[in-house]
Amino acid sequence: MTAENFVHIHAPAPIEERCQVDFCPTCERPRRMFVRYFEWYGGTVTCAGCGEEWHDGERGERPFAPGWRKQNIQYAIRNLARIGVKA
Repeated sequence: MTAENFVHIHAPAPIEERCQVDFCPTCERPRRMFVRYFEWYGGTVTCAGCGEEWHDGERGERPFAPGWRKQNIQYAIRNLARIGVKA
C-alpha cells in the first residue's frame, strides 16, 4: 500500500474549556477570553471583545477575509455561554 491510500484527520477534543480574564493588547484592557486546552498542545485563547486569537502564547494569524473579527467574537461569546459564562 502506498501513502496515497490513507487519510489522516486530526481534530483532537479539548481536555478543558474555560473563561479567563486577561489583559488584551488589542483592546488595551482586561477582557473575558474563551480558552481551550488540548492534551499535546498549548492553549488556544480567543478574546470575546475583539476576536483576536493566541495559540500557545503567540498571536494567531489574522485571516485575509471580511468579517473574521465578528465571527471570532461570536465564536467566543457562544462558547462562553455554553460553559455558563456571560460575556
